Amino acid sequence: MSAATRGNENARIDPAALHPYLLFARRYAYCPQETTPGRSAYTNAVIIVEAGEGLLHLDDREYALKPGALVYIPAGGMHRWRADGADPMIHREAYFDWQPRRRPFAGEGEFFHYAAGSGEPVPAYMDEQPALRIEPVTAAADLGLWLSYHDRFLEAPGKRGGDAVGETIRWRGEFQVFLSRFLSAAYRDFASGGDPRIRELLRLVASRQELEERELLRYAAEAGLKRSRFYALFREETGLSPKHYMMLRKLQRIKCDLRQSDASITQIAEKYGYSSIHVLSKNFRKHIGVTPSEYRRQSRL
Repeated sequence: MSAATRGNENARIDPAALHPYLLFARRYAYCPQETTPGRSAYTNAVIIVEAGEGLLHLDDREYALKPGALVYIPAGGMHRWRADGADPMIHREAYFDWQPRRRPFAGEGEFFHYAAGSGEPVPAYMDEQPALRIEPVTAAADLGLWLSYHDRFLEAPGKRGGDAVGETIRWRGEFQVFLSRFLSAAYRDFASGGDPRIRELLRLVASRQELEERELLRYAAEAGLKRSRFYALFREETGLSPKHYMMLRKLQRIKCDLRQSDASITQIAEKYGYSSIHVLSKNFRKHIGVTPSEYRRQSRL
C-alpha cells in the first residue's frame, strides 16, 4: 500500500460538511476475459454492473459480480477487474469527490494511479473519506431505475449546446439524486448496531474541535464502560483505537489549514500543540506520506 493510500485510508470528514461533486460518468463494456491492471483512483467511484459477470479484487478481497451489483470504490482503494469469458461485464461508472478538490488533471486517465507504474500517488490529490460505513458491494433492487438515473448525467454538459451553466447545474443535481439513492442502499447506519454509548461519544467528538484521549476515557467511565471494554467497542465502531482516531482528526484539521490558510508551518504546529515544527513534520509525514510544506505546495498547484 502506498504512502498516499496509508495516509488516506482512515481519513474521516464530517458527513454534514460534504458537498459531493461529480467529475465524470461513463459506460464501459469489457471484452471477454479482459483484466485490468491493479490501480487506485484519486477520486471515488460508484459503479453499476449493467450486464454480464466478472470479478472485482478490492483491497485483498474478491467479489463475484452479476447484473445489478452496486460497487463503491473509495479514493485510494487498490483494485482490479476481470470480466467473464462468455458474458463480460458492462459498467456504468460515476467518479466523484466528496468535497470539491483542485487537481491539475486534464483527462480522465490522469485520475488513476497504476500499481505497476512509477512513483507514488500525490497525497494532496487524494479525496478523503467521510465518517460513513459504505458497503463495497450491494445489490440494486430495481436495475432499470438505477440505469435511468445514470442516464441523466451520463452526457457531460456542453455536448448538446445551449446554456452550459444551466446544464452543469442540472447535471450535478441529477448526480446528487443518484448518490442519495446509492447511500440509502449501501450506507450501513451506526444506529442499526453497535453500542449506543460509543455512538454518543462519537457525536461528542464530532461536536468538539479539540478533545484528548483522556477526556474520552473519562466520558466512557461515566457511561459505565471499563477501559478495556471501551477500547474494544471503539475499535469495533471505528476500526481505530481512540488515540489513532483523535490523531487523524487533528491531522485533517491541519491539512485544512495548510490548504486554506496562509499561516506558517510553525504557527500551525503551535496551534495544534506540537512542541516543534520538526515533531509536526515527522508525524505528518508518517501518516500522510509527505511533509506539511510538500502537502501545501501540492494542494496549491
